[in-house]
Amino acid sequence: MNTRDLAYFSALVTQKNYTVVASQFKVSQPTITVAIQRLENEFGAPLVQRDRAHNKLVITRAGQLLYQRAQRILKDLDLAYLEVEQAEQSTIRFGMPPIIGTMWFPLIAGELFSKGLLHYLETLEVGSDQLLKELEAGKIDVALLGSVRPMHEANLGSTLLAAHPFRAVVSKQHPLADQSAIAFEQLANDNFVTMTGKFVHPQALKAYSDYAGFTPNVVYSTPVLSLIKGLVRANLGVSLLVDDAIQPSDDVVALPLTDPLPERFNMSLVIRKAFMPNPVQQEFINVLTGLKDAVGKK
Repeated sequence: MNTRDLAYFSALVTQKNYTVVASQFKVSQPTITVAIQRLENEFGAPLVQRDRAHNKLVITRAGQLLYQRAQRILKDLDLAYLEVEQAEQSTIRFGMPPIIGTMWFPLIAGELFSKGLLHYLETLEVGSDQLLKELEAGKIDVALLGSVRPMHEANLGSTLLAAHPFRAVVSKQHPLADQSAIAFEQLANDNFVTMTGKFVHPQALKAYSDYAGFTPNVVYSTPVLSLIKGLVRANLGVSLLVDDAIQPSDDVVALPLTDPLPERFNMSLVIRKAFMPNPVQQEFINVLTGLKDAVGKK
C-alpha cells in the first residue's frame, strides 16, 4: 500500500473535492482519482461515492473506518520521520511551562551545567496543554508538565515528581489577609487575576469556584507570574497559585484553602513511550528525575 494514497484519501474526506485535494498536493486530479481506486481495490470496498442528486461526495462507512485508521497511520509516519531525523543528533528538545522554569528547574540547573548538558538544550517554554500537544506530535522529546491531576496518557510515560497545593493569594491589605486558612467561597465577591488558559491554573480555578458555587470575576489573565503577583500586591485582585510560587519577597499573602478538593499542581516528567534516548538525552532525563528529591528538600 502506498501511504501517499492514504494522505490523498484523508484530505479528500476532509475537503470533499477532488480538485481542491489535487491542488493541495500539487498533482493532477486523475492522480487523486487513481489513488482512491487503488485503495478501494486494496480493501475490496467502495470508499467514496458521488451523490449526483445533491452534487456532493459521500464517504461510505468503509471509508469512514479507513479514515480513522489512516489518521493514526499518517500521524505515526510523520513522527517516525521526525525521530529518525533526530536519531543521530545530541540535541535535547525539551519543554516546560515558565512557572516550572521559575520555581523548580533552577534546582537542577547547576548539575546540568556541571555535566555540560545545558549546551545541548533546545527549550520551549509554553503552557502545559501546548507542551502535551508538542510531545505527542514529536516536536519535543522530554517535558516537565503541570497538571491538576496525575497524568495518564496512552502514548506517554509519566513520572510524578512533585504535588503541591494551590493557595489563595491576596494583598496584605485584603480583609482576609490575617486568616490562617479560608474557604474559597469567601472570595466570591473579589476580582481575580490568573494565568492564561494554556496553563493549569485556570483549571484549578474552575474546580474551586465550581465547588464553592460561584463564577469568578476574572479581570485579567497573563502568562507572566510576576505580573500576577504585582497586581495582587497592589490589591487589584486576588489569585489562585501553587504554593511554591509565593516567596516572602513577593509581599503578598498565600492562604491555605479548606475546600476538600483533590486538585494539586502536579509536576511530572513526561516522555513519549516510543522515544529512544541517546546517552546524552538519557543523562538529561536522569538529572530531571532527581528533581523529585530536590523539590522535597526545598
